[in-house]
Amino acid sequence: MKKTILVVALLLSSSLVFLALFPFGQKPDMAFNVAVPNPTYVANHPVVLFDEGHYNSHTVRSGYAPFAKLMESDGYAIRRHRGALTPQALRDVSILMIVNAAGGSNPKLFGINLVPLRKGQRDAPAFSDDEIQTVREWIENGGSLLLVADHHPFGQASAWLASALGVTMHGGFTEVSNQYPGQTDPSAIEFSRDNGLLGEHPITNGRTPDETIKRVRSFTGQSLEAPNAVVLLRLPPSAVDYVPPETEPRPSGSAQAVAFEYGRGRLVVLGEAGMLTAQVSDGRRFGMNIEGLDNRQFALSIMHWLSRNL
Repeated sequence: MKKTILVVALLLSSSLVFLALFPFGQKPDMAFNVAVPNPTYVANHPVVLFDEGHYNSHTVRSGYAPFAKLMESDGYAIRRHRGALTPQALRDVSILMIVNAAGGSNPKLFGINLVPLRKGQRDAPAFSDDEIQTVREWIENGGSLLLVADHHPFGQASAWLASALGVTMHGGFTEVSNQYPGQTDPSAIEFSRDNGLLGEHPITNGRTPDETIKRVRSFTGQSLEAPNAVVLLRLPPSAVDYVPPETEPRPSGSAQAVAFEYGRGRLVVLGEAGMLTAQVSDGRRFGMNIEGLDNRQFALSIMHWLSRNL
């Protein structure tokens, strides 16, 4: 009996060690190059406050770890914030980052979803009315916001905040079929100068010719509508949305990334989170770590514009 218990304990321990070393699903690409040879900020370091207080699926220690390290290499000071968004929390902050906030929890163990332990509805509004008012007034007075909300349920969770700022989030899964050679996933969408889906903006033009964005890819996101914004990533007329619980497609919104001034402040809103990550899943890379794409420079240029270096 004791021998059986010992064998079971050893097998369980070995399994936990294996899962810790080789978790299922997506994980940060530790080989991604985060070095910036000529940092934008050497003396003064704009503070980037990364929201981690709203059941966010990406944090600076998980999916957005490569992004955070890249920005630190460029001279930004990254802070994590786990509480409510209050005037005190936003004091001395240059850029507020909100990535995939949710209205409920989705606990995981080594990359495996623990569905029975979930709390609340993930597609419920992630932000209170007071928080929305605080963020809106902070931007109007000169703050900058990078709001990233992915496919369902994240679009729905951030929809109230986005709406207060003039952006409609459709909250589904956006697809474009047969868009480019080698495309195997219709939700992996390319935006390039060749296909006419990159908008003209300081972010896409960059500070020098070397920073000009030529080709960006997203990896399963939602669509956006923002009448008063400049479209950075334009969706083609053939794009469709699948919005749960509906099973039939509907025409998508016009964009997957927009930028605009709001009062004295600035906003960039993205309808897909993976484009600014550097991740691997089952040996497949996606995000800023794919050779031939400009996602890495796109991330840097977004932050340059938000910190008023563009």
